[in-house]
Amino acid sequence: MATHPDLFYTVNLLSRFAHNPRQAHWNALKHALSYVKRTLDYGITYFRNSSLRSFGYVNSDYAGDVDGRKSTEGHMFFVDGGLVSWTSKCQETVALSTVEAEYMAFTQAT
Repeated sequence: MATHPDLFYTVNLLSRFAHNPRQAHWNALKHALSYVKRTLDYGITYFRNSSLRSFGYVNSDYAGDVDGRKSTEGHMFFVDGGLVSWTSKCQETVALSTVEAEYMAFTQAT
């Protein structure tokens, strides 16, 4: 089994148009599949006897969904340089500012 955490935002965004895809969506899907084909040998590596240093990233785009004015949030958490948790989803509440969108993303990540 394998996964591509580097594609989670792309898949999330394209899945919003699965019920009625247009040509632009098909082109984006072809581009994503081409990327997967080029990166089949990539993987996540975990090392033994290391310091187990953990860190993470949290981000959101303010009102990225033009129709609903909702923001997309995402987070990634690493342990010893290997990705262990990630997500990307549309926020349930409409944010009134970039700070509020980032605050909601941080709250969800924690």
